Amino acid sequence: MPRRIKRGAIVSFVLILFVAVCAGALTYTVRRSPSSSNEADKDLPVLKIGVTDNDPYVYVDTTGDYAGIDIDIAREACERAGLKPQFVDIDWNDRDRLLKNGDIDCLWCDYSPCYREDKYYWTEPYLTVTVSVAAKKTSGIKSLAYLDGSRAIAVIAGSVSERRLLAGDLGISPDVQIKSYGSAELCKAALAKGYVDCWMADVRSLDRLVAQYPGLYRVFA
Repeated sequence: MPRRIKRGAIVSFVLILFVAVCAGALTYTVRRSPSSSNEADKDLPVLKIGVTDNDPYVYVDTTGDYAGIDIDIAREACERAGLKPQFVDIDWNDRDRLLKNGDIDCLWCDYSPCYREDKYYWTEPYLTVTVSVAAKKTSGIKSLAYLDGSRAIAVIAGSVSERRLLAGDLGISPDVQIKSYGSAELCKAALAKGYVDCWMADVRSLDRLVAQYPGLYRVFA
């Protein structure tokens, strides 16, 4: 019987310095933070922060500005440090190349140090979350035991969830199709459109999905 997924996804501020080179096209968008009433802010050093859409941590609000838990904390931290944040929307698969090239200074996201402790410099975590799985109620999937070779599960590329699934240490069928996407929004879209049967992610993101579409999804671990 599958073990309950109890992985602490550590939300950390991942500082620059990464040595590997990743292939792929350079894809990112810059959205500037709302202008401050303090004119002195324009002279502050800019910190380019790499982010990806992952509601409720990072998302774009109705005015086109960044919002979310991580954004609020990043802005407060930058204010205290005397820095001006510049949020850069990145393709998660391209994160390491952007860091290496200096296109971004850091990552700010729910990124776990597991398997990559020596790859980056990490801050102290400010949030720990549990990983769960979401599926449409009509799919009949109620636990990981329902997954076989006819099923597909979405994960964010490079995540601990992806690595654990690929390693086969969650006790599920090795024939399950694992589909990796560059962001939480792409995983959500794949689930909604039926490209995958379920989505493995942190429980806060999945609870938000359930709240947005009442009666459509169930979450299990």
